[in-house]
Amino acid sequence: MNHDTATTPKAASATNVAPAETPGTPATTAATRTGAAFALLAAVQAVLNTSVTITSAAGPDIAADLGLGASGLVWTGAAYTLVFSGLLLLGGRMADRYGRRNAFRAGIALFAAASLAGALVPGGGWLITIRLLQGTGAAVAAPAAMALVGDVFPVEATRRRAMAAWGGLSGVGAALGMQLAGATATWASWRWSFVALALVGLVVAALAGRYLPAGPTPTHGRVDVLGAALVTGGVALLSLGLVAVGTHGWLTAAVLLPIGAGLVLLLGFGVAENRVAAPLMPLRFLASGRRVGALATGMLAPIAGSSAAFLMSLYFQRVLGWSALRSALGFVPYTLALIVVSAAGVLIVARLGARRTASLGLITMAIAFVLFGRIDAESAYVGAPLLGMLVLPVGIALTAASAVVGATRGVSAGDAALAGGAFNTSMLMGPTIGMALFASLADAHTGTGPSPEQAATDGYVFAFHAAAALFAVAAVAVTVLRGSRPARA
Repeated sequence: MNHDTATTPKAASATNVAPAETPGTPATTAATRTGAAFALLAAVQAVLNTSVTITSAAGPDIAADLGLGASGLVWTGAAYTLVFSGLLLLGGRMADRYGRRNAFRAGIALFAAASLAGALVPGGGWLITIRLLQGTGAAVAAPAAMALVGDVFPVEATRRRAMAAWGGLSGVGAALGMQLAGATATWASWRWSFVALALVGLVVAALAGRYLPAGPTPTHGRVDVLGAALVTGGVALLSLGLVAVGTHGWLTAAVLLPIGAGLVLLLGFGVAENRVAAPLMPLRFLASGRRVGALATGMLAPIAGSSAAFLMSLYFQRVLGWSALRSALGFVPYTLALIVVSAAGVLIVARLGARRTASLGLITMAIAFVLFGRIDAESAYVGAPLLGMLVLPVGIALTAASAVVGATRGVSAGDAALAGGAFNTSMLMGPTIGMALFASLADAHTGTGPSPEQAATDGYVFAFHAAAALFAVAAVAVTVLRGSRPARA
C-alpha cells in the first residue's frame, strides 16, 4: 500500500527557492492570498467535522430541552452523517458541473443557514430536519473545498504538503466539536454551538469570492442521476443499519435489512457505473490499488478517533462521574496534540513517504488503545487515560496525512472534486463503522464486577483491546504489502 512517487527536482526547486522580496510586492501579495485561501478552506473542513460531534457532548441537555428520547438523540447525530456521507460523490460532480467555487459557496451557505435555524428549533423533529439540511450543505461544500486546495497550490510538491496538512483537519474539527458543545451547554445553552457554526460558515461564504480561485471551467455533461440515487441510497442504508446496532444488536432485522439493502444498492451502483457515458464514479478511478488502499487507510483514522471519544466519554461520565464539561475538557490534551502533530505530519510524510508514515501511524494508534485498555473503575486521569490521549492523536494525524496524500496523488484536474468526495466518504464512514463495532463489543462484554462502574469498565477495556488488535493488524498489512520505491513528498 505504497502511496509514494518521486518529486521532480524542478518541482522541488520551484517551492524551495524564493526571490528576495519587499513587503507589498506582487509575490508577497500572492503568498498572502494563498495563505488566506487555504485558511478559509481549512476552516470549512474543520467546521463541517465539528458538526459531526456537536450533538454528542451536549446530548443530555438537548434531550431535556427538546423532549427527545434515546433514539431521537441518536438521530440528531446520525441524520447529519447519513446525508453528508451519502451525497458526497454527487456533491463532487456538482462542483465539476457548476464550478468549484460556486459549489463551495452554495454548500457552505446552506450549511450556515441550517446551523442558524438549528439554534432556533422548537422541537426534536425540527432539529433532525435541520441536521439533514446541514449534511446536504456539507456534502456539496466538502469535495469542492478539497478540489480547491489543488487549485490554490498548483505545484505538485506544495500541493502534496497542503494535502498532508489537510488530512488532520477532520479529526481536529471533530475534537473541537466536543469542547464547543460541552462549553456552551454548561455556560449558556447548546443552541449557541449552532450559532458558532453558522458564523464561521457565513464569514467563509462572504470571503470566498475574494480569496478563492474559481477553478477549472465547469463541465456541462449530463448528471448520472441513476448512479447518484444508487450510491446515496446505498451509503445511507448501510450507515442506517450500522447506527441501529447500538439499540437493536447485530442479528436483528433493524440492522441486517438496511445493511443488506445498502450493499445491494452499492453493487448495483458498481454495475451501473460501467454502463453510462458520464459515470458519477468512473471505475478507472478505483483501478489504482494504491488509491483504494489509501481510501481504506483513511477510514481507520476516524474509526480510532470516534471510538476513543465515544468510549472514553462514557468512561469519564458513567464510571468516574464527571460532568459533560469536565469530560470535554479531558479531551483538550488530545485536541492540542492533534493540532501540533497534524502540522508536523506534513514534514514526516515528506521525510518517510506516505506508506511508511501510514505504518507508523497505525502502530501508534494500536499502542494508544493498549494504554486505554489499562483503565479501571478508579483510574486517575493522569495515568492511562492521559497517556492514551497524548499518543492517539499522533497516530491519527500520521495515518490521515498519509491517506490523503495517497488518495489524491496522480488525480487529474477533472477528477479532483471526485477524489475529494471519495476521500470524505471514506472518512465519514469510519465513525459509523467504529461506533457500531466497538460500542457493541463494549456492551457485549460488560462484566459482572464488584460494582456497576467496574462492570462497565470491563466492557470498555475489551473494546479497547479489540481496537488495538485491529490497528496492529492493519499496520502489519501496510508494512508487508509491496509497492513502488518510497520517495520524499
